[in-house]
Formats: sequence, C-alpha cells, structure tokens
Amino acid sequence: MDGTLLNSGDFGVRAIRLAFEQMIALGDLPGLSRAPADELIRAQIGKPPHEFYADLLPPGARHLAGHLHSIAGANERAFLRQGTGKLFEGALDVLGVLRGRGLKLLLVSNCTQDYMNAVVQAFALDALFHFRSAVGRDPARTKTGELGRGLAELGATRAIMVGDRHHDGEAARANGAWFVACTYGYGKPEELAGADATIGDIRELPALL
Repeated sequence: MDGTLLNSGDFGVRAIRLAFEQMIALGDLPGLSRAPADELIRAQIGKPPHEFYADLLPPGARHLAGHLHSIAGANERAFLRQGTGKLFEGALDVLGVLRGRGLKLLLVSNCTQDYMNAVVQAFALDALFHFRSAVGRDPARTKTGELGRGLAELGATRAIMVGDRHHDGEAARANGAWFVACTYGYGKPEELAGADATIGDIRELPALL
C-alpha cells in the first residue's frame, strides 16, 4: 500500500515527526532533543510497525516504540480525515482498469488495521479489492503468510505481487508469484534486485500486465 499506491512519504513522515515532537515536548523521550531527519523516517516506510518505530529510537528508548506508534498513528489518521494524504497519481484509475479486466485484487500491507481502514475509507478503496490484510495487526503474521492466505481464499493459481520493499519480493517468491518492483517507492535499489519487472510509475502497470 505505502510506496505503491499511497504516497505516504509526505503526510506520513510529517505525522511521525510530529509524534516525536509531541513526546519530546512532554519529556517522554529523555535524551532526545529533536525528531529524526525526514529521510530516516521515510526510509522506514513499509516495515512492520514493531521494526519501524524501534529502529527510529536509540537503544535505551526502544521500549517506548509502542507509545510513539500510537501517537503517530493518531496523527496519520487525522491527516487522512483532513484530506492531507494522497495516492500516487493515477493509482485509482489503475485499480479500476485492472478490476475491469476481471483480475482479483489483493491488498496486503505491513501496516496496522486502523491505518489500513483509514486509508481505505479516505480513498473509497474497499469496492476495488477482493481481499485485504493488515499484517501489522499481529507481530506473528508475515506478508508472505497473508499473501498466501489471500491467494488461497480466492482460489488463485497465478499471481503478480506489486511492491516497493524486500518484503514484497520475498512474499512473491515464497508464493510462486511474479514480483513487479516499484522504483518510485521507498525501498533501496538493492531490495528490488531479482524482480521480474520494474515500474517507475504505477500507471505503467496495466500495459506491463
């Protein structure tokens, strides 16, 4: 979702930076005087929440990752309600085209359920997807496992996974799917090595398929 359909590098980064600033102002992040640089926050997008927030904190403060996540999540949902968040240009049209071709669409993200629900509501996505799963609702779940569950529920025998992080490529390979890597997302180039194809814009996807 993030880095593939949703341009969270703007509103999401601001929401997380604001969470740091709020906690620092209250004295809840001892030893920190400022939020991490935007580039460091942006580089975390796409990771499971239990990694995402812990990796942004110094070792002595990592036990506060859950509290930081809670505040950041509230900020993200508020920004989405305010209309601040944006999909990548053409993302809705692409989903409509693929759905119109009779393809089954699955949304599998490392995010939490509250966040996915907020995004789906903000952009009226529910009618476009046949299956969706927020992996981050349970640390025991993985994107590989949830993709496999979705494919099984839909009775799919062939699949293409589209994403921007190594978790997407790993999930694709483990489930016998092709992997289309989004170079416009938040993953580093080395994460996308071995992809079956790459796209620099979501609008390139229909012609590729």
